[in-house]
Amino acid sequence: MDLKQLRYFKEVVAAGSMSGAARKCGVSQPAISQTMAELESQLGEQLVTRGRLGVVTTDAGRLLLRHAERILMEEDNLLRQFAARGEMQSGTINFGVIPTLAPYLLPLLLSEFHAQHPGITIEVSENRTPDLIRRISEGGMEFAILSDVTPDDQRRFALQTKLLFTEPLLLAAPRQHPLALQDQDPNPSDLDAAELIHLSDGHCLRDQTLQVCQVDHGDRRLQCDQLETALAMVEARLGVAVVPKLAVRDQARTGVTVRPFANPAPSRKVYLLKRKSSKLSKPAEKLVKLLGGDLFA
Repeated sequence: MDLKQLRYFKEVVAAGSMSGAARKCGVSQPAISQTMAELESQLGEQLVTRGRLGVVTTDAGRLLLRHAERILMEEDNLLRQFAARGEMQSGTINFGVIPTLAPYLLPLLLSEFHAQHPGITIEVSENRTPDLIRRISEGGMEFAILSDVTPDDQRRFALQTKLLFTEPLLLAAPRQHPLALQDQDPNPSDLDAAELIHLSDGHCLRDQTLQVCQVDHGDRRLQCDQLETALAMVEARLGVAVVPKLAVRDQARTGVTVRPFANPAPSRKVYLLKRKSSKLSKPAEKLVKLLGGDLFA
């Protein structure tokens, strides 16, 4: 039994004849008659009787009609929901983002999207890269925005990445620090490992910072878990930090000087991560396209 058979049966009852149902469904009368015969054979009971005034439903036919109407109504409801999703009137986007991007990127990304598509529900998970990779591989979210995923992880978990943008990395130093006062832009190698404030293990920005500054191991006494804490530590003159541009784009701290590095200036690449076997939903595609603008103007 399939939806087409139920639809034909419903039209036979509504029209009161095979020929009327055939005209309504745009098929031949023999096709309608054959469908009715197939339904009666499958269910083992007669569904309609043919009288002088047309077809009349039997008790079995009335039972089938009640269920057929409910099933076809659910089909119509489902099609309307998918039509609404296609027109961006409803739907849900479930995605993840790393903590060193979330508080700075999401306001830029979500405010415009929500204004354009208020019917779309957005569910965001803020996690470190290993957790996001696991959630993506398990199908727990549609995509993630992060800064570092190894080729081994891509192969192991069947993942696909797409470069979204490249973000400059900057120096944050106390206002009276020599690197803040010197005329020329500093080099990452100028930073003293003994005063380098960095994030804790598990943050991809920690690894990128140590690599950029050519430091093997950071001082654990100068590590923290959030960029805002790192900037507060800089303001307290506890050391210097390497920070992404988005983190300081619209912020001004009285005791902190933010400077670009000398060329070739360091940066980090920000990617979209998803499973190879999955396709982004239309709302997700629309959301991701907003990242194509100039975030660093």
